[in-house]
Amino acid sequence: MESARAGRTVLLIDAGTERSGRRDIESTEIGSTRIIDDARHAPLQLTLRQGIGGTSWLWGGRCVPYEPIDFEARDYVPGSDWPIGFADVAPWQAAAAEYLDCGTAEFRSSRPDWEGLGEFEMSNLERWARQPKLGPRLGALVAEDPRITVVTGSRVTDLDLDEDGSVSALVVEQAGATARLHADAYVLAMGGLETTRFLLDVQRRRPAAFGGPNDSLGRYYMGHLTGSVADIVLNDPARSADLDFELDEHDTYIRRRFTLTEQAQRRHRVLNTSFYLDNPPFYEYEHRSATLSAVFLGLTVPPVGRRILAEGIRLRHIGPRPYRIGHHIANILRRPWRAAAEVLDILRKRYLSPIRKPGFILRNEGGRYALHYHAEQVPDPESRVWMHTDEAGPELRIDYRYREEDIDSLLRCHELLDEQLRASGIGRVEYLADDLDGVRASVWEQATDGFHSIGTTRMGTDAADGVVDRDCRVFGTRNLYIASSSVFRTAGEANPTFFAATLAVRLAHHLASVPAQQAADGVGAVVSPEGGSPTLGGENAVAHQ
Repeated sequence: MESARAGRTVLLIDAGTERSGRRDIESTEIGSTRIIDDARHAPLQLTLRQGIGGTSWLWGGRCVPYEPIDFEARDYVPGSDWPIGFADVAPWQAAAAEYLDCGTAEFRSSRPDWEGLGEFEMSNLERWARQPKLGPRLGALVAEDPRITVVTGSRVTDLDLDEDGSVSALVVEQAGATARLHADAYVLAMGGLETTRFLLDVQRRRPAAFGGPNDSLGRYYMGHLTGSVADIVLNDPARSADLDFELDEHDTYIRRRFTLTEQAQRRHRVLNTSFYLDNPPFYEYEHRSATLSAVFLGLTVPPVGRRILAEGIRLRHIGPRPYRIGHHIANILRRPWRAAAEVLDILRKRYLSPIRKPGFILRNEGGRYALHYHAEQVPDPESRVWMHTDEAGPELRIDYRYREEDIDSLLRCHELLDEQLRASGIGRVEYLADDLDGVRASVWEQATDGFHSIGTTRMGTDAADGVVDRDCRVFGTRNLYIASSSVFRTAGEANPTFFAATLAVRLAHHLASVPAQQAADGVGAVVSPEGGSPTLGGENAVAHQ
Protein backbone atom coordinates (compact mmCIF):
# COMPACT_ATOMS: atom_id res chain seq x y z
CA MET A 1 0.00 0.00 0.00
CA GLU A 2 2.81 2.42 0.80
CA SER A 3 4.37 1.71 -2.61
CA ALA A 4 1.06 2.50 -4.28
CA ARG A 5 0.76 5.72 -2.27
CA ALA A 6 4.24 6.61 -3.53
CA GLY A 7 3.09 6.21 -7.13
CA ARG A 8 4.16 2.68 -7.99
CA THR A 9 1.90 0.00 -9.42
CA VAL A 10 1.99 -3.20 -7.41
CA LEU A 11 1.20 -6.84 -8.11
CA LEU A 12 0.48 -8.71 -4.86
CA ILE A 13 0.78 -12.49 -5.17
CA ASP A 14 -0.68 -14.53 -2.29
CA ALA A 15 -0.77 -18.29 -1.88
CA GLY A 16 -3.93 -17.97 0.19
CA THR A 17 -7.25 -16.27 -0.40
CA GLU A 18 -9.17 -13.38 1.08
CA ARG A 19 -10.58 -15.63 3.83
CA SER A 20 -8.03 -18.43 4.26
CA GLY A 21 -6.14 -16.52 6.95
CA ARG A 22 -9.12 -16.93 9.27
CA ARG A 23 -8.48 -20.67 9.69
CA ASP A 24 -5.55 -22.75 10.88
CA ILE A 25 -3.11 -23.63 8.15
CA GLU A 26 -3.09 -27.27 7.04
CA SER A 27 0.12 -29.31 7.12
CA THR A 28 -0.34 -29.95 3.40
CA GLU A 29 -0.12 -26.18 2.79
CA ILE A 30 3.36 -26.02 4.33
CA GLY A 31 6.48 -27.45 2.76
CA SER A 32 8.01 -30.50 4.42
CA THR A 33 9.53 -29.40 7.75
CA ARG A 34 11.36 -31.04 10.63
CA ILE A 35 11.90 -29.28 13.96
CA ILE A 36 15.02 -30.63 15.66
CA ASP A 37 13.90 -29.76 19.21
CA ASP A 38 10.13 -29.54 19.69
CA ALA A 39 10.62 -28.11 23.18
CA ARG A 40 12.23 -24.98 21.73
CA HIS A 41 10.11 -24.26 18.64
CA ALA A 42 6.35 -24.20 18.15
CA PRO A 43 4.77 -26.25 15.33
CA LEU A 44 4.39 -24.21 12.16
CA GLN A 45 0.64 -24.86 12.19
CA LEU A 46 0.51 -22.57 15.24
CA THR A 47 2.76 -19.84 13.83
CA LEU A 48 1.68 -19.42 10.20
CA ARG A 49 -1.39 -18.25 8.30
CA GLN A 50 -1.87 -17.87 4.55
CA GLY A 51 -4.06 -15.30 2.85
CA ILE A 52 -4.78 -11.59 2.92
CA GLY A 53 -3.64 -10.36 6.32
CA GLY A 54 -1.18 -13.23 6.78
CA THR A 55 -0.09 -13.94 10.33
CA SER A 56 -1.76 -10.77 11.59
CA TRP A 57 -4.68 -13.17 12.14
CA LEU A 58 -2.53 -14.57 14.99
CA TRP A 59 -1.10 -11.25 16.17
CA GLY A 60 -1.92 -9.99 19.65
CA GLY A 61 -1.61 -6.32 18.66
CA ARG A 62 1.43 -5.26 20.70
CA CYS A 63 3.45 -2.44 19.06
CA VAL A 64 6.94 -1.73 20.40
CA PRO A 65 9.70 0.01 18.42
CA TYR A 66 13.37 -0.83 18.35
CA GLU A 67 15.52 1.45 20.51
CA PRO A 68 18.81 3.14 19.54
CA ILE A 69 20.89 0.56 21.44
CA ASP A 70 19.35 -2.24 19.38
CA PHE A 71 21.19 -0.94 16.28
CA GLU A 72 24.51 -0.21 17.96
CA ALA A 73 27.62 -2.33 18.43
CA ARG A 74 27.84 -3.93 21.86
CA ASP A 75 31.11 -5.77 22.46
CA TYR A 76 29.31 -8.40 24.53
CA VAL A 77 26.80 -9.14 21.70
CA PRO A 78 28.66 -10.55 18.65
CA GLY A 79 27.53 -9.12 15.32
CA SER A 80 25.26 -6.53 16.92
CA ASP A 81 26.26 -3.56 14.74
CA TRP A 82 23.69 -2.74 12.06
CA PRO A 83 24.45 -0.94 8.77
CA ILE A 84 21.61 1.44 9.70
CA GLY A 85 20.76 3.31 12.89
CA PHE A 86 17.69 4.50 14.74
CA ALA A 87 17.72 7.79 12.80
CA ASP A 88 17.31 5.84 9.55
CA VAL A 89 14.03 4.24 10.64
CA ALA A 90 12.47 6.84 12.95
CA PRO A 91 10.90 8.88 10.10
CA TRP A 92 8.82 5.88 9.02
CA GLN A 93 7.33 4.98 12.40
CA ALA A 94 4.30 7.25 12.04
CA ALA A 95 3.18 5.47 8.87
CA ALA A 96 3.73 2.08 10.52
CA ALA A 97 1.55 3.19 13.44
CA GLU A 98 -1.16 4.23 10.99
CA TYR A 99 -1.16 0.86 9.22
CA LEU A 100 -1.14 -1.09 12.48
CA ASP A 101 -3.80 1.21 13.99
CA CYS A 102 -2.05 1.83 17.31
CA GLY A 103 -2.90 5.52 17.47
CA THR A 104 0.45 7.25 17.14
CA ALA A 105 4.18 6.58 17.09
CA GLU A 106 4.70 8.11 20.55
CA PHE A 107 6.39 5.42 22.63
CA ARG A 108 7.70 7.44 25.57
CA SER A 109 5.52 8.40 28.52
CA SER A 110 5.88 11.89 29.96
CA ARG A 111 4.80 10.64 33.38
CA PRO A 112 7.62 10.39 35.92
CA ASP A 113 9.19 7.07 36.81
CA TRP A 114 8.84 5.78 40.35
CA GLU A 115 11.37 7.61 42.48
CA GLY A 116 14.40 5.55 43.41
CA LEU A 117 14.33 3.04 40.56
CA GLY A 118 17.73 4.26 39.39
CA GLU A 119 18.80 2.14 36.43
CA PHE A 120 15.26 1.12 35.50
CA GLU A 121 12.76 3.32 33.72
CA MET A 122 9.02 3.06 33.18
CA SER A 123 8.67 5.54 30.33
CA ASN A 124 9.03 2.90 27.59
CA LEU A 125 5.49 2.31 26.33
CA GLU A 126 3.93 -0.51 24.43
CA ARG A 127 0.98 0.54 22.30
CA TRP A 128 -1.77 -1.80 21.16
CA ALA A 129 -3.64 -2.00 17.88
CA ARG A 130 -7.30 -1.13 18.21
CA GLN A 131 -8.13 -4.28 16.23
CA PRO A 132 -5.11 -6.53 15.57
CA LYS A 133 -6.67 -8.65 12.84
CA LEU A 134 -5.52 -6.43 9.99
CA GLY A 135 -6.83 -8.49 7.07
CA PRO A 136 -10.37 -7.08 6.85
CA ARG A 137 -9.39 -3.40 7.16
CA LEU A 138 -6.19 -3.36 5.10
CA GLY A 139 -7.50 -5.97 2.67
CA ALA A 140 -10.42 -3.68 1.80
CA LEU A 141 -8.06 -0.76 1.22
CA VAL A 142 -5.84 -2.90 -1.02
CA ALA A 143 -8.86 -4.04 -3.04
CA GLU A 144 -9.96 -0.43 -3.58
CA ASP A 145 -6.56 0.85 -4.71
CA PRO A 146 -6.35 1.12 -8.52
CA ARG A 147 -2.56 0.79 -8.41
CA ILE A 148 -2.66 -2.62 -6.72
CA THR A 149 -3.55 -5.88 -8.45
CA VAL A 150 -4.08 -8.87 -6.18
CA VAL A 151 -3.59 -12.46 -7.33
CA THR A 152 -4.68 -15.04 -4.75
CA GLY A 153 -4.37 -18.81 -4.71
CA SER A 154 -0.98 -18.51 -6.42
CA ARG A 155 2.27 -19.86 -5.03
CA VAL A 156 5.69 -18.49 -5.98
CA THR A 157 7.90 -21.54 -6.59
CA ASP A 158 11.05 -20.12 -8.19
CA LEU A 159 12.62 -17.06 -9.76
CA ASP A 160 14.66 -16.44 -12.88
CA LEU A 161 18.10 -14.98 -12.18
CA ASP A 162 20.12 -13.33 -14.94
CA GLU A 163 23.92 -13.38 -15.00
CA ASP A 164 24.11 -9.80 -13.73
CA GLY A 165 22.08 -10.70 -10.64
CA SER A 166 18.82 -9.31 -11.94
CA VAL A 167 15.63 -11.17 -11.23
CA SER A 168 13.77 -11.27 -14.53
CA ALA A 169 10.66 -13.15 -13.41
CA LEU A 170 8.88 -14.92 -10.59
CA VAL A 171 7.68 -18.44 -11.37
CA VAL A 172 4.14 -18.83 -10.06
CA GLU A 173 1.82 -21.83 -9.91
CA GLN A 174 -1.95 -21.44 -9.89
CA ALA A 175 -4.47 -24.25 -10.28
CA GLY A 176 -1.93 -26.48 -12.00
CA ALA A 177 -0.76 -23.81 -14.46
CA THR A 178 2.66 -22.17 -14.38
CA ALA A 179 3.33 -18.53 -15.21
CA ARG A 180 6.26 -16.17 -15.20
CA LEU A 181 5.47 -12.72 -13.85
CA HIS A 182 7.75 -9.79 -14.66
CA ALA A 183 8.33 -6.54 -12.79
CA ASP A 184 11.05 -4.01 -12.13
CA ALA A 185 11.46 -4.92 -8.46
CA TYR A 186 10.50 -8.02 -6.49
CA VAL A 187 9.73 -8.11 -2.77
CA LEU A 188 9.50 -11.33 -0.76
CA ALA A 189 7.06 -10.82 2.12
CA MET A 190 6.26 -14.43 2.94
CA GLY A 191 7.05 -14.30 6.65
CA GLY A 192 10.43 -14.98 8.20
CA LEU A 193 10.65 -18.76 7.86
CA GLU A 194 8.82 -19.09 4.55
CA THR A 195 10.93 -16.36 2.92
CA THR A 196 14.04 -18.19 4.12
CA ARG A 197 12.66 -21.53 2.92
CA PHE A 198 12.07 -20.05 -0.54
CA LEU A 199 15.58 -18.61 -0.83
CA LEU A 200 17.16 -21.84 0.42
CA ASP A 201 15.15 -23.80 -2.13
CA VAL A 202 16.35 -21.49 -4.93
CA GLN A 203 19.90 -21.86 -3.62
CA ARG A 204 19.50 -25.64 -3.61
CA ARG A 205 19.04 -25.49 -7.38
CA ARG A 206 21.58 -22.68 -7.88
CA PRO A 207 24.30 -23.21 -5.24
CA ALA A 208 26.10 -19.94 -5.97
CA ALA A 209 23.01 -17.79 -5.41
CA PHE A 210 22.78 -15.33 -2.50
CA GLY A 211 26.39 -15.86 -1.43
CA GLY A 212 26.54 -19.64 -1.67
CA PRO A 213 25.76 -22.36 0.89
CA ASN A 214 28.23 -21.14 3.53
CA ASP A 215 26.77 -17.64 3.91
CA SER A 216 24.42 -16.18 6.54
CA LEU A 217 21.23 -17.39 4.86
CA GLY A 218 19.26 -19.42 7.39
CA ARG A 219 21.62 -18.70 10.28
CA TYR A 220 21.26 -16.48 13.37
CA TYR A 221 17.67 -17.60 13.93
CA MET A 222 16.29 -15.65 16.90
CA GLY A 223 13.13 -14.93 18.81
CA HIS A 224 12.76 -14.04 22.47
CA LEU A 225 12.83 -15.45 25.95
CA THR A 226 9.41 -14.93 27.49
CA GLY A 227 7.72 -16.26 30.60
CA SER A 228 7.63 -15.78 34.36
CA VAL A 229 9.85 -17.22 37.09
CA ALA A 230 9.08 -14.74 39.87
CA ASP A 231 6.42 -12.58 41.47
CA ILE A 232 6.70 -8.87 42.07
CA VAL A 233 5.37 -7.68 45.44
CA LEU A 234 4.51 -3.97 45.73
CA ASN A 235 4.57 -2.47 49.22
CA ASP A 236 1.84 -0.04 48.11
CA PRO A 237 -0.70 -2.15 46.18
CA ALA A 238 -2.15 1.00 44.56
CA ARG A 239 1.03 1.31 42.49
CA SER A 240 -0.17 -1.53 40.25
CA ALA A 241 -2.44 0.97 38.47
CA ASP A 242 0.68 2.59 36.98
CA LEU A 243 1.51 -0.65 35.16
CA ASP A 244 -1.97 -1.62 33.99
CA PHE A 245 -3.51 -1.18 30.55
CA GLU A 246 -4.99 2.28 30.04
CA LEU A 247 -6.66 4.20 27.24
CA ASP A 248 -4.71 7.25 26.13
CA GLU A 249 -5.82 10.44 24.41
CA HIS A 250 -5.59 8.68 21.02
CA ASP A 251 -8.16 6.07 22.07
CA THR A 252 -5.62 3.27 22.05
CA TYR A 253 -4.44 1.12 24.91
CA ILE A 254 -0.94 1.64 26.25
CA ARG A 255 1.06 0.02 29.03
CA ARG A 256 4.17 1.07 30.93
CA ARG A 257 6.90 -1.47 31.66
CA PHE A 258 10.19 -1.81 33.49
CA THR A 259 13.19 -1.55 31.16
CA LEU A 260 16.87 -0.99 31.88
CA THR A 261 18.36 2.25 30.60
CA GLU A 262 20.80 1.90 27.73
CA GLN A 263 23.64 2.98 30.00
CA ALA A 264 22.74 0.29 32.53
CA GLN A 265 22.58 -2.38 29.85
CA ARG A 266 26.12 -1.58 28.80
CA ARG A 267 27.38 -1.23 32.36
CA HIS A 268 26.06 -4.64 33.38
CA ARG A 269 26.64 -6.21 29.95
CA VAL A 270 23.09 -7.51 29.71
CA LEU A 271 20.72 -7.97 26.80
CA ASN A 272 17.69 -5.74 26.25
CA THR A 273 14.91 -6.95 28.55
CA SER A 274 11.49 -5.71 29.64
CA PHE A 275 9.31 -6.68 32.59
CA TYR A 276 5.59 -6.17 33.09
CA LEU A 277 2.87 -7.15 35.53
CA ASP A 278 0.72 -10.18 34.80
CA ASN A 279 -1.82 -12.43 36.42
CA PRO A 280 -0.67 -15.73 37.90
CA PRO A 281 -0.94 -18.64 35.44
CA PHE A 282 -4.60 -19.36 34.75
CA TYR A 283 -4.07 -23.12 35.14
CA GLU A 284 -2.69 -22.86 38.71
CA TYR A 285 -5.84 -23.20 40.79
CA GLU A 286 -3.89 -22.06 43.88
CA HIS A 287 -4.51 -18.45 42.81
CA ARG A 288 -8.05 -18.97 44.23
CA SER A 289 -9.44 -16.39 41.79
CA ALA A 290 -12.96 -17.18 40.62
CA THR A 291 -12.46 -15.06 37.52
CA LEU A 292 -9.15 -16.63 36.47
CA SER A 293 -10.61 -20.10 36.96
CA ALA A 294 -13.67 -19.22 34.87
CA VAL A 295 -11.45 -17.93 32.06
CA PHE A 296 -9.28 -21.05 32.36
CA LEU A 297 -12.25 -23.40 32.01
CA GLY A 298 -13.46 -21.54 28.94
CA LEU A 299 -10.05 -21.79 27.31
CA THR A 300 -9.83 -25.55 27.92
CA VAL A 301 -12.76 -26.07 25.52
CA PRO A 302 -11.00 -25.86 22.11
CA PRO A 303 -13.93 -24.49 20.04
CA VAL A 304 -14.45 -21.75 22.64
CA GLY A 305 -10.81 -21.03 23.43
CA ARG A 306 -9.77 -20.79 19.77
CA ARG A 307 -12.36 -18.10 19.18
CA ILE A 308 -10.92 -16.11 22.07
CA LEU A 309 -7.16 -16.54 21.57
CA ALA A 310 -4.69 -17.72 18.97
CA GLU A 311 -3.99 -21.41 19.53
CA GLY A 312 -0.40 -20.94 20.66
CA ILE A 313 -1.46 -18.42 23.32
CA ARG A 314 -4.41 -20.59 24.39
CA LEU A 315 -2.16 -23.60 24.94
CA ARG A 316 0.24 -21.52 27.02
CA HIS A 317 -2.59 -20.32 29.27
CA ILE A 318 -4.19 -23.72 29.88
CA GLY A 319 -0.85 -25.35 30.71
CA PRO A 320 -0.12 -29.06 30.95
CA ARG A 321 -2.58 -31.78 31.86
CA PRO A 322 -4.13 -32.77 34.22
CA TYR A 323 -6.33 -29.68 34.33
CA ARG A 324 -7.67 -29.99 37.92
CA ILE A 325 -11.15 -29.02 36.78
CA GLY A 326 -12.70 -29.67 40.20
CA HIS A 327 -10.38 -27.23 41.96
CA HIS A 328 -11.19 -24.51 39.44
CA ILE A 329 -14.93 -25.10 39.83
CA ALA A 330 -14.45 -24.75 43.60
CA ASN A 331 -12.75 -21.39 43.03
CA ILE A 332 -15.71 -20.20 40.95
CA LEU A 333 -18.24 -21.34 43.54
CA ARG A 334 -16.57 -19.16 46.16
CA ARG A 335 -17.54 -15.98 44.25
CA PRO A 336 -19.75 -16.97 41.30
CA TRP A 337 -21.42 -13.59 40.80
CA ARG A 338 -18.13 -11.72 40.87
CA ALA A 339 -16.66 -14.18 38.37
CA ALA A 340 -19.65 -13.75 36.06
CA ALA A 341 -19.53 -9.95 36.23
CA GLU A 342 -15.78 -9.73 35.64
CA VAL A 343 -15.77 -12.26 32.79
CA LEU A 344 -18.61 -10.41 31.06
CA ASP A 345 -16.71 -7.13 31.45
CA ILE A 346 -13.57 -8.71 29.97
CA LEU A 347 -15.52 -10.10 27.01
CA ARG A 348 -17.27 -6.77 26.41
CA LYS A 349 -14.06 -4.73 26.38
CA ARG A 350 -12.04 -7.28 24.45
CA TYR A 351 -14.49 -8.57 21.84
CA LEU A 352 -17.46 -6.22 21.63
CA SER A 353 -15.66 -2.87 21.68
CA PRO A 354 -14.24 -1.15 18.57
CA ILE A 355 -11.13 -0.55 20.70
CA ARG A 356 -10.04 -3.99 21.81
CA LYS A 357 -8.62 -4.19 25.31
CA PRO A 358 -5.51 -6.36 24.91
CA GLY A 359 -5.57 -8.01 28.32
CA PHE A 360 -6.61 -7.67 31.93
CA ILE A 361 -4.88 -7.48 35.29
CA LEU A 362 -6.94 -8.52 38.31
CA ARG A 363 -5.76 -6.18 41.05
CA ASN A 364 -5.38 -7.54 44.56
CA GLU A 365 -4.92 -6.15 48.05
CA GLY A 366 -1.62 -7.94 48.57
CA GLY A 367 0.10 -6.16 45.69
CA ARG A 368 1.46 -9.48 44.38
CA TYR A 369 1.60 -10.14 40.64
CA ALA A 370 3.41 -12.42 38.26
CA LEU A 371 6.49 -10.67 36.85
CA HIS A 372 6.55 -11.43 33.14
CA TYR A 373 9.72 -10.98 31.08
CA HIS A 374 10.41 -10.47 27.38
CA ALA A 375 14.10 -10.64 26.59
CA GLU A 376 16.58 -10.45 23.75
CA GLN A 377 18.82 -13.38 22.84
CA VAL A 378 22.36 -13.40 21.45
CA PRO A 379 22.70 -13.89 17.65
CA ASP A 380 24.03 -17.43 17.24
CA PRO A 381 25.09 -18.78 13.81
CA GLU A 382 24.38 -22.33 15.00
CA SER A 383 20.73 -21.45 15.64
CA ARG A 384 19.63 -21.99 12.09
CA VAL A 385 17.40 -23.44 9.41
CA TRP A 386 18.62 -25.26 6.34
CA MET A 387 17.31 -27.29 3.42
CA HIS A 388 17.90 -31.04 3.63
CA THR A 389 17.39 -33.06 0.47
CA ASP A 390 17.09 -36.81 0.02
CA GLU A 391 15.03 -39.21 -2.10
CA ALA A 392 11.87 -37.93 -0.40
CA GLY A 393 12.58 -34.39 -1.60
CA PRO A 394 13.56 -31.11 0.07
CA GLU A 395 12.80 -30.60 3.76
CA LEU A 396 13.31 -27.49 5.87
CA ARG A 397 15.08 -28.36 9.10
CA ILE A 398 14.83 -26.02 12.07
CA ASP A 399 17.43 -26.07 14.83
CA TYR A 400 16.35 -23.16 17.02
CA ARG A 401 18.60 -22.58 20.02
CA TYR A 402 19.06 -20.48 23.11
CA ARG A 403 22.44 -20.04 24.80
CA GLU A 404 23.50 -19.96 28.43
CA GLU A 405 24.43 -16.29 27.92
CA ASP A 406 20.75 -15.56 27.23
CA ILE A 407 19.73 -17.12 30.54
CA ASP A 408 22.59 -15.43 32.42
CA SER A 409 21.49 -12.01 31.18
CA LEU A 410 17.85 -12.59 32.05
CA LEU A 411 18.66 -13.72 35.59
CA ARG A 412 20.96 -10.74 36.10
CA CYS A 413 18.15 -8.39 35.02
CA HIS A 414 15.86 -9.98 37.62
CA GLU A 415 18.55 -9.42 40.26
CA LEU A 416 18.96 -5.77 39.27
CA LEU A 417 15.22 -5.11 39.41
CA ASP A 418 14.97 -6.79 42.82
CA GLU A 419 17.89 -4.73 44.16
CA GLN A 420 16.37 -1.45 43.02
CA LEU A 421 12.84 -2.25 44.21
CA ARG A 422 14.17 -3.13 47.67
CA ALA A 423 16.57 -0.16 47.87
CA SER A 424 13.78 2.28 46.99
CA GLY A 425 11.30 0.71 49.41
CA ILE A 426 8.87 0.08 46.54
CA GLY A 427 8.77 -3.69 46.75
CA ARG A 428 10.68 -6.84 45.91
CA VAL A 429 11.03 -9.77 43.51
CA GLU A 430 10.24 -13.23 44.90
CA TYR A 431 11.31 -16.25 42.86
CA LEU A 432 8.93 -19.16 42.46
CA ALA A 433 11.69 -21.77 42.76
CA ASP A 434 13.57 -22.52 45.97
CA ASP A 435 17.06 -21.74 44.65
CA LEU A 436 18.82 -20.19 41.67
CA ASP A 437 19.34 -23.57 40.02
CA GLY A 438 15.58 -24.02 40.13
CA VAL A 439 15.01 -20.54 38.69
CA ARG A 440 17.43 -21.25 35.83
CA ALA A 441 15.72 -24.58 35.15
CA SER A 442 12.35 -22.80 35.02
CA VAL A 443 13.66 -20.29 32.46
CA TRP A 444 14.91 -23.16 30.30
CA GLU A 445 11.57 -24.93 30.67
CA GLN A 446 9.76 -21.87 29.28
CA ALA A 447 12.36 -21.09 26.61
CA THR A 448 10.45 -21.58 23.38
CA ASP A 449 9.51 -19.45 20.38
CA GLY A 450 8.91 -19.84 16.65
CA PHE A 451 6.40 -16.98 16.51
CA HIS A 452 9.04 -14.24 16.20
CA SER A 453 11.06 -15.25 13.14
CA ILE A 454 14.16 -13.06 13.33
CA GLY A 455 17.63 -13.13 11.80
CA THR A 456 17.62 -15.78 9.08
CA THR A 457 18.04 -13.19 6.27
CA ARG A 458 19.88 -10.67 8.44
CA MET A 459 20.95 -7.22 7.29
CA GLY A 460 24.69 -6.69 6.80
CA THR A 461 27.34 -4.55 5.17
CA ASP A 462 28.22 -7.16 2.53
CA ALA A 463 27.49 -10.74 1.51
CA ALA A 464 30.03 -12.06 4.02
CA ASP A 465 28.16 -10.30 6.80
CA GLY A 466 24.49 -10.78 5.93
CA VAL A 467 21.83 -11.62 3.36
CA VAL A 468 20.41 -8.16 2.62
CA ASP A 469 21.92 -4.68 2.51
CA ARG A 470 20.76 -1.53 4.32
CA ASP A 471 17.87 -1.20 1.84
CA CYS A 472 16.75 -4.82 2.33
CA ARG A 473 18.07 -5.79 -1.12
CA VAL A 474 19.37 -9.36 -1.32
CA PHE A 475 23.12 -9.41 -1.88
CA GLY A 476 24.11 -10.69 -5.31
CA THR A 477 20.89 -9.42 -6.89
CA ARG A 478 19.94 -6.09 -8.37
CA ASN A 479 16.20 -6.00 -7.74
CA LEU A 480 15.20 -8.63 -5.15
CA TYR A 481 14.16 -7.36 -1.71
CA ILE A 482 12.85 -8.82 1.53
CA ALA A 483 10.16 -7.31 3.78
CA SER A 484 10.24 -9.42 6.93
CA SER A 485 11.46 -9.59 10.52
CA SER A 486 13.99 -12.12 9.22
CA VAL A 487 16.19 -9.18 8.10
CA PHE A 488 16.63 -7.98 11.71
CA ARG A 489 20.25 -8.24 12.79
CA THR A 490 19.45 -8.36 16.49
CA ALA A 491 16.24 -9.26 18.31
CA GLY A 492 15.96 -6.43 20.85
CA GLU A 493 13.29 -6.79 23.51
CA ALA A 494 10.53 -5.59 21.19
CA ASN A 495 7.96 -7.79 19.54
CA PRO A 496 8.92 -7.68 15.85
CA THR A 497 5.67 -6.57 14.19
CA PHE A 498 5.98 -2.81 14.58
CA PHE A 499 9.60 -2.67 13.45
CA ALA A 500 8.86 -5.01 10.53
CA ALA A 501 6.11 -2.61 9.42
CA THR A 502 8.48 0.34 9.84
CA LEU A 503 11.12 -1.29 7.62
CA ALA A 504 8.44 -2.19 5.06
CA VAL A 505 7.38 1.47 4.81
CA ARG A 506 11.03 2.49 4.47
CA LEU A 507 11.52 -0.11 1.72
CA ALA A 508 8.46 1.15 -0.17
CA HIS A 509 9.92 4.65 -0.29
CA HIS A 510 13.30 3.32 -1.35
CA LEU A 511 11.67 1.46 -4.25
CA ALA A 512 9.73 4.57 -5.22
CA SER A 513 13.02 6.45 -5.45
CA VAL A 514 14.60 3.88 -7.79
CA PRO A 515 13.89 4.74 -11.44
CA ALA A 516 11.84 2.13 -13.25
CA GLN A 517 13.77 0.27 -15.92
CA GLN A 518 10.91 0.49 -18.34
CA ALA A 519 8.99 3.59 -19.29
CA ALA A 520 5.65 1.82 -19.27
CA ASP A 521 3.65 2.08 -16.09
CA GLY A 522 0.72 -0.19 -16.75
CA VAL A 523 -0.53 -3.57 -15.69
CA GLY A 524 -0.43 -6.41 -18.16
CA ALA A 525 -2.06 -9.79 -17.85
CA VAL A 526 -1.87 -11.12 -14.32
CA VAL A 527 -1.45 -14.86 -14.83
CA SER A 528 -0.81 -16.72 -18.05
CA PRO A 529 0.14 -20.26 -19.01
CA GLU A 530 3.81 -21.09 -19.44
CA GLY A 531 5.06 -19.45 -22.60
CA GLY A 532 2.60 -16.56 -22.45
CA SER A 533 4.39 -14.63 -19.75
CA PRO A 534 2.99 -11.20 -18.91
CA THR A 535 5.27 -8.18 -18.56
CA LEU A 536 4.36 -5.76 -15.79
CA GLY A 537 6.26 -2.55 -16.50
CA GLY A 538 7.28 -0.09 -13.81
CA GLU A 539 5.92 -2.27 -11.01
CA ASN A 540 6.77 -3.93 -7.73
CA ALA A 541 5.84 -7.59 -7.51
CA VAL A 542 5.24 -8.59 -3.89
CA ALA A 543 5.16 -12.29 -2.99
CA HIS A 544 3.15 -12.87 0.19
CA GLN A 545 2.49 -16.47 1.12
